[in-house]
Amino acid sequence: MSSDTGSQTVVVVGAGGGIGQAICKTFADANYTIYALDNNESAAAASINDLSGDHYRLELDVTNIDDVQSIASDIWANCPVDAVVYAPGLVFTANLADMPWQKYRNLMRVNLDGAFYVAQAFVQPMLAANRSGSFVFLSSMAGKRGEAGASAYCESKFGIIGLTQSFAAEVAAQNIRVNAICPGNVDTPMLRRVAKDIATNQARSEEDVWQELADVAAAKRLVTPAEIAETCLWLCSPAASGITGESINVDAGALSG
Repeated sequence: MSSDTGSQTVVVVGAGGGIGQAICKTFADANYTIYALDNNESAAAASINDLSGDHYRLELDVTNIDDVQSIASDIWANCPVDAVVYAPGLVFTANLADMPWQKYRNLMRVNLDGAFYVAQAFVQPMLAANRSGSFVFLSSMAGKRGEAGASAYCESKFGIIGLTQSFAAEVAAQNIRVNAICPGNVDTPMLRRVAKDIATNQARSEEDVWQELADVAAAKRLVTPAEIAETCLWLCSPAASGITGESINVDAGALSG
């Protein structure tokens, strides 16, 4: 594979998810070459199949550090990387007193450990090549405020913000920027699954739970994947050249109160 198109290159990790797909489309529309990475190669392929330009998809297990390093090396061997977006995520609902530890460990491996692995694997060649670049990590409004039943998810997303701030401080002098986005409730299949779990656990209707999730925001609506994707693109662009180490809320006002 080769992406010698003259355009900038973005690596989208978690490209097969609802937000990941929107990120791929938004960056393709901005003339980026995309490497769509996901643990499901078919989902990665679906995220770029209908996009204009030459784009590439690869299967990646973010919990396997050797796999992450190998794929990062392969991509850098084909072209320099200008931006990396980390968007995988797992979520489940459980009170701390009843924590299912295997689910907890799996969530941490994907949401947090994988972010560290990807950051290291892609920044090392960026530093070696003395190139500028941008990293964006998907945190959550749950990374800024705890929620009952979501302690594991909140822990992972608080951790992403800590990673963002520390990593940004380490590489700012090399003109590499690192930021996080903290979405509110986003209209995605994953949120649908969360709503179903809540409805089951609380013996409520999914419709009522779905409306409640929308009403969390001051604007009384869900955030769209496209709104997250546009913020990613902006953070990777020259328009955000003075911004690093920040965690940007895209939550329709959910944290404004």
